[in-house]
Amino acid sequence: MPRWIGFLGSWALLVLALGLASFAVAGEWINTRDSRRLDRLAMIDELIAERNGNSATHLRQTAARKAAEVNALQNKVQSVEQQTEDVPDTGQKIIVSTEENKVYVRQDGQTVFEAVCSTGKGTTLKIDGRTWVFDTPIGKFQVKAKEENPEWVPPDWHYIEEARKNAMRVVHLNAGDTIDARTGDPPSQHSGGIWSWFSGNRSGPVLRVKGDTVVEVDGGSERELPPGKMIIAGDAIVVPPVNTKQRHFQGVLGQYRLELGDGYGIHGTDEPEKLGTAVSHGCVRLSDDDIAKLYAMANVGDTVIIY
Repeated sequence: MPRWIGFLGSWALLVLALGLASFAVAGEWINTRDSRRLDRLAMIDELIAERNGNSATHLRQTAARKAAEVNALQNKVQSVEQQTEDVPDTGQKIIVSTEENKVYVRQDGQTVFEAVCSTGKGTTLKIDGRTWVFDTPIGKFQVKAKEENPEWVPPDWHYIEEARKNAMRVVHLNAGDTIDARTGDPPSQHSGGIWSWFSGNRSGPVLRVKGDTVVEVDGGSERELPPGKMIIAGDAIVVPPVNTKQRHFQGVLGQYRLELGDGYGIHGTDEPEKLGTAVSHGCVRLSDDDIAKLYAMANVGDTVIIY
């Protein structure tokens, strides 16, 4: 065999070996790259699964909460039905939803009136062993009376609540009592004569009850306090007797009121901006226009269902 043929054969084998080696290196590089891609995909899959898992957990928690709310509402409705089986039906029903803060009127199975309202805020006030719960009662009631231009006689809790809001104290002014108009305390024992000049403790105005009103007495002059207004003496809110003019507020309940009994009713409000939220002390509040429409439609004896 000629030498040049053997030489060419050796070169061919060398080229073939180099080619196979290149393919092997390239294949290994491709395998490494694919492996890294697979690792990244696996990591992305884990993140997606984790996110989906969190979303699913959130959805399950939301569903459970909604189910609990529905169950609570169903229990309320069932309780209403049990409490109201013996109340006669007048053919017109006023329905109050405390969940929606809505009032409806139904006649012959048709809704003929709908309005946004405010119902009880559900808070409690405790003082001196007494507890007040500011919630709208659940059950079936009747319109016991209709009243135009109703007066509001605030209970004691109103003064206590206002005092706590403003970091003040509460002082009761009873018939026969006298209160220092500047401090809310009993008048100083040394409130007149020569002693007051030496002690620097000169007599000042005092508050007292006179008949059906509260007056401020200052020396020889006497002034009646404005009716239906909060009485402030220093850092104290003064609670006047129930039968005095200062304990009777006009306009707070709007122009109309439907009496439901036990101090509860459906009436107007001087805070229309709060309608649609649970902010009342138990009564159902409506705007001036809506309470006027409802008042015209309502009859004494109408059924009122609150749930």
